[in-house]
Amino acid sequence: MFQRTTVMETKKDIYCFVCPSHCALKATFDENGKMIKVVADAGSGQHVDICDCRKGPVTIPEAHSHGKRLQFPMKRAGERGENKWIRITWDEALDTIAEKMTHYRDTYGPESIAMVLGEPKSMDYAFAQRFATFLETPNVITPGNYCGVQTGHADQFSIGTMHVLGDTGYDPKCIIIWGSNPQNTGSNFRCFTQKDVARAMKNGAKLIMMEPGKNRYCEKADHWLRLKPGSDGSLAMGMAKVIIDEDLYDKDYVANYTVGFEELKKEVANFTLQDVADETWIDIETIRTVARTYATSKPGLIMWGNALENSVAALQICRAVSMLRGLTGNVGVEGGELINIPAKFGRPGRFYFDRSHPRPTQKSIGKEFPIAMGAAYVPTQSLVQTILSEDPYPVKMAMCHVTNPLLTYPDSVATYEAFMKVPFLVVAEIFPTSTTAIADIVLPAALPLEHNSIAYWPAWLGHIRAMPKCVEPPGEAWPDSRMINELAKRMGMREHFFEDWEECLDVMMADSGMTYKEFCEPDKRVIHPTKTYLKDNPERYFKTPSGKFEFYSQQMVQLGISPLPTFKEVSTQRFSKEQWERYPLYLTNGKEGAYFSSGYRHIEGMKKYSAEAICELNPRTASRYGLNEGEMIWIESRKGRIQQRLKISEHVHPNVIVAAFGWWDTEAEHNEYDWRRYNINILTEGDGANCPATGSVQLRGVPVRVYAEKQSWGNERADA
Repeated sequence: MFQRTTVMETKKDIYCFVCPSHCALKATFDENGKMIKVVADAGSGQHVDICDCRKGPVTIPEAHSHGKRLQFPMKRAGERGENKWIRITWDEALDTIAEKMTHYRDTYGPESIAMVLGEPKSMDYAFAQRFATFLETPNVITPGNYCGVQTGHADQFSIGTMHVLGDTGYDPKCIIIWGSNPQNTGSNFRCFTQKDVARAMKNGAKLIMMEPGKNRYCEKADHWLRLKPGSDGSLAMGMAKVIIDEDLYDKDYVANYTVGFEELKKEVANFTLQDVADETWIDIETIRTVARTYATSKPGLIMWGNALENSVAALQICRAVSMLRGLTGNVGVEGGELINIPAKFGRPGRFYFDRSHPRPTQKSIGKEFPIAMGAAYVPTQSLVQTILSEDPYPVKMAMCHVTNPLLTYPDSVATYEAFMKVPFLVVAEIFPTSTTAIADIVLPAALPLEHNSIAYWPAWLGHIRAMPKCVEPPGEAWPDSRMINELAKRMGMREHFFEDWEECLDVMMADSGMTYKEFCEPDKRVIHPTKTYLKDNPERYFKTPSGKFEFYSQQMVQLGISPLPTFKEVSTQRFSKEQWERYPLYLTNGKEGAYFSSGYRHIEGMKKYSAEAICELNPRTASRYGLNEGEMIWIESRKGRIQQRLKISEHVHPNVIVAAFGWWDTEAEHNEYDWRRYNINILTEGDGANCPATGSVQLRGVPVRVYAEKQSWGNERADA
């Protein structure tokens, strides 16, 4: 007779760490402490905006127990890129790193060492920035030149703060989703969730989509503008022209709460709507209609996304979009966009920097970019170009945390050549990647829920969440923060770090009046920012020097940047007429539902949703080039060519190809996991023109051509 076995399961409240939305989840664990299931915590009353593919609930349990997790420190056994390794101890790994770092610092200067960072997942980013400060290297490389800085600084210069969020307490009458896809990203930089959008639309809000491809919201929109990739700033300036010329701006708001209106008015007189139509592919009447809709359906909310930041004029493009909010009086009002006072916790910047150890920015390889220096990053292409040229000095060592440059930096071939040239490369990672394959030492990283942590990023959202440990890490995996803390001790920085790295958690919580342990209590767990309204402080609501919304920014003048976006500047073409003659299609990409950037590509549960790199073309375009649904096609730019599988989609503009981002072969052992074959950054460029303030480069609207010739695989440069 068989007896029924009772399985003891436990449930814990957690937050998702896959993307910055940090949705509230509930995890189930078996009797051995293994995480076996994750679902949305709909009853929590907290932010739950699960993306359509449920990448958090699917990815998190599998990632913790995946057989390909890196578990032990390793050092290279063969030649660079052979992917041959010897297991070593943590002491040997850290002693070797410290010895190399000390040698390069003392021989070539601390600037010869680069800290290479990606999207924060825990306190990793904060520890790496702090380490760089006390090492006295000014070379901290982050993806800030194409993610977050441009939108954040557009708010900073216009409104005086980056802490600007959508008002979820009142419904807007008009929503513009601009360069963002809430369907796949769960939310956006305004924290206005999919549920908020659905409620507002049910209550009559008009929806305007700025999107050259398609997502679920496009079909629901009152207006869907399939604008030319990279022309967002031109469209925004065109809308501003209509609003001003037709007297649709909020006259009381502009008169009392803004400065620089006359300068903006003069600028919009310098171009015509036909100029805008030519630049954007949007006809004049549609430009007028959309501008009128936004200006007269108040309050209005603009939900912008990362696509606006991928241009040589990214900062001014974002400023141009920001102008629309000031013209229509949609900042500080119910149902619009509000300044938020951040929650009380340790400001990340205070953790990064120390007044007694200012960064020697005059020695930085990114010193020509004023905003990059102020935001504590070096543009990614500056690192690549400096390594290859050794100008102004050689980079001798790079230490990478939470980043996969071979997939995510523009011009992957140049990036590969640069990282192969670096004499000593250290990579901390969760899974093997194309970048770990060319490292000298690989360090196994623990996931956020495998150690005590807090979720504070993106810092401009102003909230903080507790992420206590609930799963054991595999093997000898360590949090990145512990790696850096222990290395700091070996580098003579003990007084600036911690005996136990987790002491930092109480430091970060000090301003809140709670210890980290208290913060982890079930009835706490999260601290939200406080929203504020213009009516409560009309004299000093805006945090700018003038105390008003600034169309014209004197701060930008002081930084040597154009104080007002101009149509000429935001319409700047990165590529020559000759390139467009050979490569007539505009390449862009969108956020995928199954993955975040290039990460978590090993997760089998996500491969059910997205198993390979898919590109999309209009049927007329496919027919023109003799391409068929489902076949592998070549996409080629002057930098190189890749293959992706073709999906024919009526909604894609006939002049556009929407390709997949972040793809590589996680199963291949040869060729550093075959990063060349599907990777969209084989096609992009990191040299030449860039934003003079932030270092952003042109990643949207890259000229390419397509074909289906049956050729053996090769990745020679197309213009060779």
